[in-house]
Amino acid sequence: MDHLNKLCETSSQKQKVIPVQSKGPHHTDYLRVLKRYLVVKYIQYMILPSTNIVVLAAGAFGTLHVLVLLLSQTVSKKSTAVFISHLAAADAMLVPAILLEVCHQVVDIKFASDGFIRGLIHNLLAVNTNVSSLILSCISLEAFLITQFPVESRHIRTVRQARKTSVLVWITVLIECIILQTECIAAPEPEEVCLSALFQYFLLIAPTVRGLFDNLLICFRFLNVFFYYKVYTSKSHSRHSSNRTGHCS
Repeated sequence: MDHLNKLCETSSQKQKVIPVQSKGPHHTDYLRVLKRYLVVKYIQYMILPSTNIVVLAAGAFGTLHVLVLLLSQTVSKKSTAVFISHLAAADAMLVPAILLEVCHQVVDIKFASDGFIRGLIHNLLAVNTNVSSLILSCISLEAFLITQFPVESRHIRTVRQARKTSVLVWITVLIECIILQTECIAAPEPEEVCLSALFQYFLLIAPTVRGLFDNLLICFRFLNVFFYYKVYTSKSHSRHSSNRTGHCS
């Protein structure tokens, strides 16, 4: 994740002009914080189950910290920062899921059937998991492109493309969860022909959509491993070459 060093390249140049006396405790090394946050998120969504309570709590705390950091610090406008902001925003889906669970179990407020509420809670958690996994894959791909094809991929690694990709991820995952939610909805009345036809179509493709996303997430996990393996080997080769050059000189 050393490609995050590019995030603060501009701001670090500006900070060199600022006198040392102006720095205070609020000047956080946000690059280190972002690295730690990404490590926690990779563990949460790529290694351990995202429902692990310890990892979930660490991820939620990291999300709050990163959101405050992105709002308060002058972070360079890089594509990685865009992806990290959407990664943090994905955790916002946990809030309605928790509120629904509390209303359903503790307060015992029921505005719909038990199956509908259970399905909605599950799908809200699925939005969080799927969006986070896809955004992490985008960050891994960006690290791979920076390491392997820095010049050729420069036109792809832009803030505009990162925003478009993030919006596409959100739209895709939300459509998936809307389709899956139809399995928890009672069939509409026969008089509502258009709604009934759409409901039947969503109900028909729901198992296929679920299987497709499950397989995609598994594939993305292997791709993440491949991307960071290539990044690691490339950086190791670069260090080895620089050390050899230093010894020769």
